[in-house]
Amino acid sequence: MGHLIFDPIIAGIICCLAMDIWQRILFLAFNIPPTNWSSAGRWFVMFLRNQIVFNKNLDNENPVKYELAIGWAFHYCVAIGYGFAYYFLMVDFNILSTSILSGLTFGIISVSIPWFFYLPVTGKGFMGNKTPNPTLTKLLSTSSHVVVGIFLAIGFSLLGY
Repeated sequence: MGHLIFDPIIAGIICCLAMDIWQRILFLAFNIPPTNWSSAGRWFVMFLRNQIVFNKNLDNENPVKYELAIGWAFHYCVAIGYGFAYYFLMVDFNILSTSILSGLTFGIISVSIPWFFYLPVTGKGFMGNKTPNPTLTKLLSTSSHVVVGIFLAIGFSLLGY
């Protein structure tokens, strides 16, 4: 039972750390700023307070106390959720493995969450089409989620799967 609880959490943290490092590398190499998790924190708090999922004007809302810390925590909780999804698809359904190809596949599929949920509910449009540079937004979210998927596979591999 310990594997069911702790292994997806550990793999989720590993993949999230890898994504954060990936975004720092992109910043150092190409001056592409990493994700600002304060908007995720603001969205999450406002969702809990007001039960409003879609907030087209999130960037224009007043900041929420501790939104950056809440955003970081939310970011890691989502990654842990991906860890559980990967675990169940690997262990219970035998769809995924710890191969890089499985991780790549999961990562490419997982980018649907920011494209079709997170970006739209924060007013940035489907696939980030309302951002200043939609093509860059698509590339960054895709590359970040490919890193997530690959490092979920690596994380579970390191855990002995």
